[in-house]
Amino acid sequence: MKVPRLLTLVLSLSLFGTAGAFASSMWGDFEGFPKVKLMINNAEKPFKDGETPAFVAKGSAVFPVRVLSESLQALVKWDDAAKTVSITKPNVHMFVAKKVNDDYSIKQPFGGVKKGDRLDFAVFAQVDSLTTPISSFKISIHAPNGEQVAVHEKAVNGQKESFWYPWPFNVTFAESGNYVVKFSIKPDERSDYTVVSEKVIASE
Repeated sequence: MKVPRLLTLVLSLSLFGTAGAFASSMWGDFEGFPKVKLMINNAEKPFKDGETPAFVAKGSAVFPVRVLSESLQALVKWDDAAKTVSITKPNVHMFVAKKVNDDYSIKQPFGGVKKGDRLDFAVFAQVDSLTTPISSFKISIHAPNGEQVAVHEKAVNGQKESFWYPWPFNVTFAESGNYVVKFSIKPDERSDYTVVSEKVIASE
């Protein structure tokens, strides 16, 4: 989503101490402000060249809303006319089942497979508290190495606050490790997909 750089910096966290305590930083500076290292779930959040990093201004840590939305698996929308950033966190619950009846009622849910298995199964997604219109959503499955091995997209084009969606997949679990099922939403045609829920299938 194209958002003016400075207008992405709307989240700040108050820090103890005076602003003078942050006059210099071991992580370098950003436009005269000392940069800080950002940790999310005990993992460092890297920033690419050209991205606005986390920094300290007037005693507060400031970082892009995009970082917050990604960590919360939430949607972020910029309204240029109103100069407003909106963050929406829909509730998305997913599960997978090997055996499904013709009416998509569940017979055999699962969470693990053997390496080398090729399975027909269905992914079920239950979505509610979706308070903003969306363009489309997709369900994708990713191997332990990050490669996308299956995907299904569905256009919505409008308001749909709650819905239930099943879809069949056929996947070979060729690697050991965690296969990740991702549910992603595209707020509008100009936006990228945002992951709002994940489900792990362990391959051993």
